[in-house]
Amino acid sequence: MLSRLLAVLALLAGALVLGSAAPAAACSCVSDDPAELAGRAQIAFVGVLTSQRSDGSVVAHHFEVEDVRAGVVRRNQDVVTPDAGEASCGVRWSAGVRMVVLGYLDDDGRLASNLCSGSVPASAATYDATLQALGEPRDPLPGRSMVALDTTSGQGLLWSAVAVGVVGALGMVVVRRLARRSASN
Repeated sequence: MLSRLLAVLALLAGALVLGSAAPAAACSCVSDDPAELAGRAQIAFVGVLTSQRSDGSVVAHHFEVEDVRAGVVRRNQDVVTPDAGEASCGVRWSAGVRMVVLGYLDDDGRLASNLCSGSVPASAATYDATLQALGEPRDPLPGRSMVALDTTSGQGLLWSAVAVGVVGALGMVVVRRLARRSASN
């Protein structure tokens, strides 16, 4: 009986480890045409990158925005990108660089961009073509849009709590059975 309980505990532990693994992903961009990338952008602006901060999975880039070409953008705007490098479409931008940022709103409602979004520094050959494809500039909204890093999923916490509860309950069953067995001996 004890061996069955231990087997069940081992199966549950294995399921927890395998169930929490994230799928592997590689970055593969469909297009590099400035007009097409500009047309797909939910958010577009021209600005200078002033600072960056990271939580290990996401980098928040802080821009001083000069003009807005699409979407709702503040004078001081944070843009998140994946931190894992090109394999996950992460980008590396240098502070002090003026650039056109093309992006979208991610699942957490943050302004985001990645390698396939089409953001380009002013020194890039496609910079002027990207600006032309975006159309007329307008002023950014006043204020700052600062994003929170390390947005922990509530659903992930719920499943973790359930898993801990199940393992704890099974552990209590094993302890009681062992206590009963030793009391009867």
